[in-house]
Amino acid sequence: MNDKVRKHSLRSLILVAAPVCLVLSLTSGCVYAQSAPLGLNEVYQKARLQDPQYKAAQNAFAAGLEKLPQARAALLPSANLNASKGRQFGGASFSEAAYIERDVQNTAWTVQITQPLFRWNHWVGLRQANAQVRVSLVQFAQAEQDLLLRCAQAYSDAVLSLQSQELAKSQVHAIGEQLTLAERTYAVGTGTMTDVQEARAKLALTQAQKVAADNEVEVKGAELEKLLGETVVLPAGDLSSLVQQAFSMPVQDVQQLSHWMSTVHKNLQIQLQEAALEVARQETAKIQAGHMPTLDLMLGRNGSYNSGSLSSPADLSVNTVSNSVSVQLTVPLYSGGATQSRIRESIALEEKALEDLALAQRNATAQVRQAYAGVINGQAQVAALEVAVLAGRNAVESNKIGLKIGTRITPDVLNAEQQLFASLRDLYKARIDRVMQSLKLKAAVGQLQPEDLQIADAVLASALQR
Repeated sequence: MNDKVRKHSLRSLILVAAPVCLVLSLTSGCVYAQSAPLGLNEVYQKARLQDPQYKAAQNAFAAGLEKLPQARAALLPSANLNASKGRQFGGASFSEAAYIERDVQNTAWTVQITQPLFRWNHWVGLRQANAQVRVSLVQFAQAEQDLLLRCAQAYSDAVLSLQSQELAKSQVHAIGEQLTLAERTYAVGTGTMTDVQEARAKLALTQAQKVAADNEVEVKGAELEKLLGETVVLPAGDLSSLVQQAFSMPVQDVQQLSHWMSTVHKNLQIQLQEAALEVARQETAKIQAGHMPTLDLMLGRNGSYNSGSLSSPADLSVNTVSNSVSVQLTVPLYSGGATQSRIRESIALEEKALEDLALAQRNATAQVRQAYAGVINGQAQVAALEVAVLAGRNAVESNKIGLKIGTRITPDVLNAEQQLFASLRDLYKARIDRVMQSLKLKAAVGQLQPEDLQIADAVLASALQR
């Protein structure tokens, strides 16, 4: 009987160890095991050079800056050169004489310089171009903040997936030990088959969770790879010490909600809609200027040469050069109602921009409140979970002692360990969520800077190292 039990125990240990060894061998070739590990700040610096979305925003920004010189050019002189060369050939008869072949050549050129003296729509267009450049500036600043948040989110998600994977490994190992102990106690007659079956069920469930954690590592690694266009190695922390000893995360000093609400007007979406509203207003003014007269100064120099004429019997060449100065006044009278229609359209778009601004203000206010609540509640949740982890660790130790002296049974230990690992997973997630909420809070008031990622990187690195 004891030999059978020993063989059965050995088989169980192999079944427990085999999936772990297999997963370790598989994960050694995943996206995190390629080269030197990267921190969050390094991921951000790479993304600035390699993220297509950010590079597209850079090109859009460069294109938007050209609106100003284009509008300014409409106020400056323009010069044009026109030239032509022609030839006429045919037969002509003079005084009823025989037809003779004629070949006449002519050339002409004109240089004209036009200086707008009064074109009100062009001056309005210059003001509109300034507003359009402001739109481009804010859009690029928004792309910068978006890149910061996307890097932080992708990196923290990948870190969390690694932590969950490490926890799953530790949980498989711990429950495997309990299964071995349950089989041993059953073999010597001090345990029950119920304890063995309970441990096997817990082990199977934990192994399934381990497979899900491995898959999550691959998924989050793919998100980072999509951001950078290359495989990313993250620093792998040893979480076994955290299972044994919880550590406290420093409490973040957060300003009062009133402070953040007073700076909500710096939200980039609000600034963008303010600039868009100004563009719409200037568009209305520019179209209204279509009713106003225009005045242009025109300077010209003309030259022409004719070798003769088909209608003249004598080939008398003519070569002329002349200069001209003129002032051209244009008064719009009627355009079929198109100008009035465009004005109505522009006013409607202006009202739309005004409503978009109101919506952006409300959204920004909600974002600040939500992110602030996330930071404050996140700190409280982290503190509570740290206590829960410490209590769970003590509970596991107490149940193990109780199992040895006979006051506890195997399911008690298994439940305590399961609760401990669940608290640890929640703690890791709460820590990362708190970091992300603090970044989102700064982004909501337009104050997120690359330096904030360095702080977040230090917190995430601390979570990995402890």
